Amino acid sequence: MKTFSLIILAIGCAAVLFYGNQYWEERTSPSAPENHSANVEGTDTEEVSETADYETLIENWPEQAKASFQKALKEGTPYRLALVGSTALGEGENGWGEQVKDELENAFDGKLEVEIYAYDTTSIEFVNGEDADEVLSTDPDLVLLEPFALSDNSNLVGSKNNHESIQIFKRKLNEQNEEAVLVLQPTHPIVGATYYPKQIEELKAFAEDQNIPYLDHWTAWPEEDALSAYLVESQETPNEEGHEVWAKYLLEYFIADEE
Repeated sequence: MKTFSLIILAIGCAAVLFYGNQYWEERTSPSAPENHSANVEGTDTEEVSETADYETLIENWPEQAKASFQKALKEGTPYRLALVGSTALGEGENGWGEQVKDELENAFDGKLEVEIYAYDTTSIEFVNGEDADEVLSTDPDLVLLEPFALSDNSNLVGSKNNHESIQIFKRKLNEQNEEAVLVLQPTHPIVGATYYPKQIEELKAFAEDQNIPYLDHWTAWPEEDALSAYLVESQETPNEEGHEVWAKYLLEYFIADEE
């Protein structure tokens, strides 16, 4: 019996020594290196996919704006878009300005920041006063400017002065940021005007001559005999239906069809 107990004890000691040695080797052996290359490859793939997605959305943008947006995307900084113009931008959520801002910021998921600047003024007063400075103080990458054409018409400011004001603003914008892009658009159409449509045609020709992108949303509005249903009584701004027409046109430009 004593001999049998000694045998059992010896077997137990041997087992303890064996498993203890195995445990110690596992603790002291070097760990397998992490597969960093796989992680890096996965990150690169995600970045390429994200870039491709945004390239689709900005397909209609001016080339310089595309390049600066891609640069901001790679640097991880938001791209800044300023919507600038008269009170025709609208007030509150029904205005085309707010509609465009909300849709763009949702579509670009934080990669694009939109600010709205609406002023009751003329193009001359805008560019020579504090209003233009307020816009430029945010260092926008792209400015969509409705250059107060209807306000100028109402206040007897001619096309020549309007165009000079645009040139001054563009120069200030590019002095601050040489990569910044200016895009023009007209104010809304109105009923029964004679000289105002001519001013808009001159604005369009000026933009083409100066190689400034021009968004002709007038093509989206109904004919003049049906136009009053899209404007407030004074015609100074669109009504809710008019803002929807304007916003839809701009959104189709800034957010390209993904199909």
